[in-house]
This record gives sequence, structure tokens and C-alpha cells, in this order.
Amino acid sequence: MVLLTRKADYALLAMAYLGHAAGRNGGVCSAREIAARYGIPLSVLMNILKTLQRVGLVTSTRGAHGGYVLARPADSINLADIIGAVEGPVQVTHCSEHPDGLALDSCERSPWCPVRGPAQVVQNKLDQFFRDIRLADVVERSCPSSVAALSS
Repeated sequence: MVLLTRKADYALLAMAYLGHAAGRNGGVCSAREIAARYGIPLSVLMNILKTLQRVGLVTSTRGAHGGYVLARPADSINLADIIGAVEGPVQVTHCSEHPDGLALDSCERSPWCPVRGPAQVVQNKLDQFFRDIRLADVVERSCPSSVAALSS
């Protein structure tokens, strides 16, 4: 089962909040504001925002009117960017290959395993799915046509 951690949930919530805020007040939001809105422990959120800042998804400003803002437009950030920043690559199986072609974990059964090939197909589709959904889609509460096609 593919399961994202609370850390990924919180990162997605924070990024969606910042995406909504992008059109008002310069898009700057405090970590305290985001944490209060979603009931996220402030210390956990601060660590997540630092990680998102380190990978260039958000920027921060100090001061009385400081806070966090998206570093790029919401339509240029996808779910793979956000989840990958806080979780690392999402794996369907231990031997799945990441989109960059590197095996994430070696397995002694790989040469003869009947599941590896089909699992890799699922992995590729999941990776593409996360790349296809933009933060702007989440903010607008709509999905791109490629996602809508998957649900039908």
C-alpha cells in the first residue's frame, strides 16, 4: 500500500494555503497562521517549511510582517515536487525504480521476481500522476484532464 506520512499531508496543506494566499497581501503567511488553520503542530510545520525552503519551493521573510510565500507560481509546482521534498521518492515496492532510473533498493529476487515488472508499471503511473497534478490544480480544486481520465 502506498501511504504518505503526516509530514507529506502537512506539506501539501501548507503549500495549498500558500497557493491560496498568493493573490492577496503579497502571498506572505506566517507559519503560526498556517498551523492554526489546519491544527498542525507549529514545530513540525516549521521543520517542513524549512525543508520546502531548502529545495526552493517557498521563500521566507523575517520581521513583523514576515512569513512564507511560494517561490514559484503554483502552476509550476507539482505534487511530486512537494512530496519528494519531504518524503523522498514514493515507492510502490522496495525494488521500484525512481523516475531518474536508479533502483531505490536492491532485492535478491529481482532477476526472477514475477511482481517486479507489473509493480514498475504501477510505479511509473504513480510517478506520472504526481507529476501531472499541479499545486494550482489543488488550489483551484480541479484536476487536469489527464487526472479526470484516470477516474473514469
